[in-house]
Amino acid sequence: MPEQLPKEIFNWISDRSSQLKSVDAYAKAIQAVSGKIPAHILVDFIESLRSFNSSIARLELELGNNGYSFDDLAHLTAMVNAAEKDKSHVGGEETP
Repeated sequence: MPEQLPKEIFNWISDRSSQLKSVDAYAKAIQAVSGKIPAHILVDFIESLRSFNSSIARLELELGNNGYSFDDLAHLTAMVNAAEKDKSHVGGEETP
C-alpha cells in the first residue's frame, strides 16, 4: 500500500467521514421524534443517503485506481481523521 494518500483521495475520505456524521445525526433525530417526523427531514435524510452512496462508489473506484483496497478504508479513514485533528501533512500538502 502506498505510504502517502493523494490529496484527492484524502479529501474524499474526509468528506465520507463528514457524511457519516451527518447521516448519524439524521438517524438520531429521527429516533428522537419517532412517529412525528416532518417530511422535509425525511427528504433531507434520503438525499444525504443518496449522496453518501454515490460518494462511496466513486471513492471505491479511486482507491482501486491508486493502489488501495476498499478493505483498507477504515484504516485510511482513521489516518485522515488523525491528520486533520493534528493538522499534519499528508501527501506533502496541507490538509484543507
